[in-house]
Amino acid sequence: MQIRNRLTIQFLIIVASLLLVAMGFIHVQFKAYLEREHYANLRSKALMTAEMLLNKKQPISPEANEDEHTNLSTNSENITIYSNAFKRIFSFYPSPDTVHLSVLKEIGLRKEVQFTRGKFKSLGLYYTNQFGNGFYIITDGIFNPVHLATLSRILVIAFCLLIAVVAAGGWFFSGQALAPVTRIMNQIDAILPHDLSQRLDQTRHADELSRLVHAFNNLLDRIQHVFKNQKLFLSNISHELKNALSVIQSQLQISLDKDRAKEEYQVTLDSVLDDVKELSEVSDKLMQLAKINADDTQIVFEKVRIDELIWQARAMLMKSHPEYQVHLEMENLPEDVDCLVVSGNEPLLRTALFNLIENGCKFGIDNQVRVQLSQTSQGSTQVEICDTGPGISADELSLVFEPFYRSNNTASIKGSGVGLSLVHSILKLHQVTMKVSSQLNAGTTFRLEFPYFSQMKPVA
Repeated sequence: MQIRNRLTIQFLIIVASLLLVAMGFIHVQFKAYLEREHYANLRSKALMTAEMLLNKKQPISPEANEDEHTNLSTNSENITIYSNAFKRIFSFYPSPDTVHLSVLKEIGLRKEVQFTRGKFKSLGLYYTNQFGNGFYIITDGIFNPVHLATLSRILVIAFCLLIAVVAAGGWFFSGQALAPVTRIMNQIDAILPHDLSQRLDQTRHADELSRLVHAFNNLLDRIQHVFKNQKLFLSNISHELKNALSVIQSQLQISLDKDRAKEEYQVTLDSVLDDVKELSEVSDKLMQLAKINADDTQIVFEKVRIDELIWQARAMLMKSHPEYQVHLEMENLPEDVDCLVVSGNEPLLRTALFNLIENGCKFGIDNQVRVQLSQTSQGSTQVEICDTGPGISADELSLVFEPFYRSNNTASIKGSGVGLSLVHSILKLHQVTMKVSSQLNAGTTFRLEFPYFSQMKPVA
């Protein structure tokens, strides 16, 4: 069932229930009012008759009105008077006495009793005249519900008319309320997979639909970003693999064209080995990046020392690139070495530091980089990695952490564009604050600030 139909039906049910309760209350109250008026009229007639007949010096003879019986069913009302001895002494329309003795006794006890006798709604009163004699007066009257029936017809007609109006109004206003939803659905249907640049129109009202549109547009931004990265990934990885494989294939084909000296084969195999190592490094970085982005809850955290990680990363770099130079500087270090302890995953943090130091050497003049370890005034551990390379322009600073992005200044230098993206993911996982400052032809500085060990959120 469509929302519009469901809203209309629910609205109808609520309004119909309220109307039925209200009209039922009106019907019951009006019926009670008519009955009160009926009994008030009977009481007035009874008292008036008693004043005329029972306050005389000569009491009424019991036989004064008993000469003949009348069929009471043909009359709409009657007044009957009984003596204190429960003897009927007067009746406007005498008929066989059908009033039970128990009713008279109850009238004597309660002084006024309302009861039903056949088609009559009767009222019984105990009356004492001016001479001190007590009498039982029973006034019979037929309750005429004609006004109640008229009211019932009016209520039924009003209920039907109101329900019709409510149904039409509910259908109209639910359509008005759902019109923005319909517009949003039409705009969503118009968004095609090959063009994710379209966005939903923002409304001027600060309501739930406006928040929904804003959230959906943010979702589209993230999806577009993912698709952009995916296309960039496929483009770059295919380029990297194709270049490396083409070089390997060319070198092997040239080597197989004719017999060559042992030294020439050795040079070819060394070049092929370098290309294979480069492909292996790119593959390892991609696997690490995919693992972090896929499920970081399985990464185990432990206590690690930043200074030891820096020395380990430097040793790894010197082993793989002996021509690189890493200058370490230690400043303002605390006497308590435990202040250099942070919570993290040792292999990942070492990988992040290794990539930053390697990039600094790769792009720096004379393959040199400066690494400074210090403690801030707030007591946190800070690592600065400074190079003297070509620098990064201001408009590219926010892009260097995108997978496979290569700056124009470094396009001529061999690289995959995965390292900084992996570094960014690792540092984000460890809640490490990273700031990058760079000037063209003056170098780039990466400043890392590690939180206190007690501030780290444990990751299982």
